[in-house]
Amino acid sequence: MTVSFNEPIKHARKSPNKYGYRHNFAMVPSAEQVVFHDDFTQDVASNLPTGWDAAIIDTGATITQAAADGFEGGVIKITSDGTTEGAAIYLPKQIQLSDQRFFMECRVYTEDADDTDLQFGLTDLTATTNPEDLWTTASADVIAFGTLDGDATVTMLCDKDNSGSAANLGSVDLSDATWHTLAILVEGNSTDGNMTVRGYVDGTLALTWDVETEIPDDVILAPFIGARTGGDANHDVYVDYVRFAFERT
Repeated sequence: MTVSFNEPIKHARKSPNKYGYRHNFAMVPSAEQVVFHDDFTQDVASNLPTGWDAAIIDTGATITQAAADGFEGGVIKITSDGTTEGAAIYLPKQIQLSDQRFFMECRVYTEDADDTDLQFGLTDLTATTNPEDLWTTASADVIAFGTLDGDATVTMLCDKDNSGSAANLGSVDLSDATWHTLAILVEGNSTDGNMTVRGYVDGTLALTWDVETEIPDDVILAPFIGARTGGDANHDVYVDYVRFAFERT
């Protein structure tokens, strides 16, 4: 017996309202697109969720399953008992953004949005000593989106070959103790010089990065997500899922 899926199940429909960035991205793996989706339903062993390549853990920080905090269905918690400490996880290098569309999305919850780094995106893993190395210019090539300590408004950093760029402030704030869906969308190609990176919060466009020379397109990058406390300790961050999709070349 042949089993098949209807096309709307395989690819996201175009939305007239929010989450339009998902349009035409695959929802299940296919010959045309690579798809990753982690609901964090499996074990977290020694601060590393199953299936992830490595974790960077500051002293006093942990990554654990969050079932004990009342979150069901697979949620991880990043927490620390000290200030300016945190943790990050990353996958192997596997994505080069030269010619294909790419989107990455996560559903997150932070107890104190303006006193926490909460970042995800792509990095070349130039430095892996501290969690924040993945979302700062300690990485020579990086795309990072989320909040930084001191402001609940989302920021984006795109840097290529340590070009010297700085994080740009968006137009949307995250709320404390609230679930938010964050996403980045990469479109265009390096040949035509029209690459753009857009950041979204709950389906609403928050900012656009269109300086093509600052968008890393010539190296293979690793997906990551991480969080770090600010001036106060014990600000828990929860991650419900991480997913991404990109077109095969």
